[in-house]
Formats: sequence, structure tokens, C-alpha cells
Amino acid sequence: MLNTKLDWREIDSLIMLLNKQGITYLWGNGSATNEDSKDVTPTQLIQRLAACNYPLVEHASISLFILHPEFAPAIIEALKLSPDDVAENIAVMTLATLYLQQWWFFRLTTSSGKLPDFPETPFASLWEERHLPPPDDGYGMTGLLASQDYQQHRYGLPLNFLDDWQNQINHLFAQEEAHTRKISNEIAENLVQLSRL
Repeated sequence: MLNTKLDWREIDSLIMLLNKQGITYLWGNGSATNEDSKDVTPTQLIQRLAACNYPLVEHASISLFILHPEFAPAIIEALKLSPDDVAENIAVMTLATLYLQQWWFFRLTTSSGKLPDFPETPFASLWEERHLPPPDDGYGMTGLLASQDYQQHRYGLPLNFLDDWQNQINHLFAQEEAHTRKISNEIAENLVQLSRL
């Protein structure tokens, strides 16, 4: 991440791929072509995002995972197939997604019109191996703070990862709230029940 020369064409290509997946709040510089973003599997997209070294685009994995919980098997595959540093970036983005989904559960529901359902169970080993709290501890905030400490220790710098991750959610809210979505009575009832817990 630090002192790394950025490949702007790759970054632009990743932004094009994210746009195709419904993440429209990022804008590229126009250096990539449609050929650069053609025939990319979800696993490859996840790996490329984790390896791009540009936090604004790398951290868009959070929005990608929230919008596409069906990518969970691709995340697991990417974790297995990637070099250690890339796999670690994927793991951190997956954990950040789980913690943010917990923290912003109600607003994610109202902004998208559906309950967020990025799965926790397949990724339990990620927080256990890193001695981080589960997503439901402190409604996700405990995990977010612990993940930031983990990342600061990993890089040896007091960088503000939490704000970078929250920035993605803020952009996702703005994008999704621009659409008027009606919440079904069933979802509204689920939210009422959850608020009583």
C-alpha cells in the first residue's frame, strides 16, 4: 500500500468492473477500455481489488460484498488462491464488511429496501484466527475498532482505516438512497422485532 507505484489503467479498469456490479459512485480517468474489464470472474475481481494498492478502490470491496452477498463463495476461493498479502487484504475487507453490516444494519435495510445478508458463518475463521471479535459484538463497532488496531499493527503506522471503510458505506448510502425504495411490511416488521432485542 505504501510507496507503491499505482497502475492507473488497472485502477480505471477496476472502477469499470465495479460500475458493472452496481457501484456507481466511483469515477475513473477513462484510460481503460471495455477489453480491460471483459470476462472477469468474481474471484478475479476480488483478487484484483485486493492487489490494486489504491485504498479508495480496494475498499470498495465493502460495497461490492454488501450489494452482492452471493459473492461469498468467490471470496472463499480468492482467499485460497491468492498470495499471502493479497489474501490478507481480502480477509480484512471481508471482516470490515461484516462489522459495518452489523453497525449499519437498519440504515442498510432502509436504503436498499431489503435486509442486508452478507453471510457471517463462512468467514468465522477470519476473525477467530486474528483474535478479533465476532461481528455481533458491540453491534460491529468493537470489531471495527479491533480491525483498525490490527491493520495499524500490520503496517506499523497509525493510519485511520476506520474512516476509509466508513467512507465506502457513506458513498453506498448516498447511491442507494438516491433511489426511492419501498420497504415491505414483512421487512418493516423484522426491523421492529430486531429493535426490541
